[in-house]
Amino acid sequence: MTTGLLLVQLGSPASLDANDIEVYLHQFLGDWHTTGKKSLFWQILLKYVILPKGKFTSLNKYKAMFDKHNFSEMPLVTYSEEFVNAVRKEFVSSQARAQGKVTDYASIRLAYQFGCKPSIGETLKQFEAEGIDTVHVLPLYPQRAGVTTDAATDNVTSATKAVNFKGNILFAAGFCQYDAWNREVAKSICEKIEEDDVLLISFHAIQSWRVKKGDPYRDDCEQSFKGICQSLTEIAGSKFSGEAHLVYQSKYKPGKLPSGKWLGPSLVETLQKLGQQKKPVTVVSPVFTADNLETIYEIDDEVSEVYYKAGGTRLTRIPCLNNRPSWITAFVEEILPALKFV
Repeated sequence: MTTGLLLVQLGSPASLDANDIEVYLHQFLGDWHTTGKKSLFWQILLKYVILPKGKFTSLNKYKAMFDKHNFSEMPLVTYSEEFVNAVRKEFVSSQARAQGKVTDYASIRLAYQFGCKPSIGETLKQFEAEGIDTVHVLPLYPQRAGVTTDAATDNVTSATKAVNFKGNILFAAGFCQYDAWNREVAKSICEKIEEDDVLLISFHAIQSWRVKKGDPYRDDCEQSFKGICQSLTEIAGSKFSGEAHLVYQSKYKPGKLPSGKWLGPSLVETLQKLGQQKKPVTVVSPVFTADNLETIYEIDDEVSEVYYKAGGTRLTRIPCLNNRPSWITAFVEEILPALKFV
């Protein structure tokens, strides 16, 4: 048996081009996992009403992010590829691999669900060409959710059928339960947080009805929050005041959405209150492994504007773990050996 490791990332537009942005949004928003239900009406509305204008709204955000940070490609792509390349190098010298604690992967590859390349199907073909007959699949989402880990699993299953991959496919989902993840996030916070900062640990909002139907996402977010705070207290000591709040981001504009429809409290509403109280804030988003539009642009520009307009004094965003050396080592030495692929 020759085994490969497939790391699955959400994806992003292939380039800073309106057509590429439309392709990405159509694939992402058109996936029924994103909305939670299959609807022909939604597909029509998306294609003919939402995207013709919506792609330019997104384009303006991407352009603003590119101009401010001088990016040459989508940051999610840059950071994800740097992560996978670093994992490959770390794996070669890994003590866990040498001691047989982790599968001796013959190939480690990255694939994207939507937009950019390589797609999942293309990567499965590459595995097949390499003689890989068993693929271990890990979506790069720390918390489990129908809209993320389940979607990635279904996308891989569909791609397997589409390209007629004849090998075995085994899945693992979620890794926020491991101390290594909490510790590495806490270490990144400790490097920048000030003693008097209020810490906001921000996760992507989802609809509340998903949780009522048994989606594990909220439980995983709460577990992440507790684990990160505990690790931060152990690492930072007196540098961390202990004031931390779990919030949910990507639900914009206070009052725009009916109360109770999405998980809360929201990041933007919490920042507005903290801004009014003149409290300095540190924000971290451990729902992502790699920085992207929703961390770099949303926090640095959109929600920070709300905070400062309310009277805020200092907002610090902690980058995602990206390709931090200690995170790469922890991923290979601690998380990979602990995962159960079924």
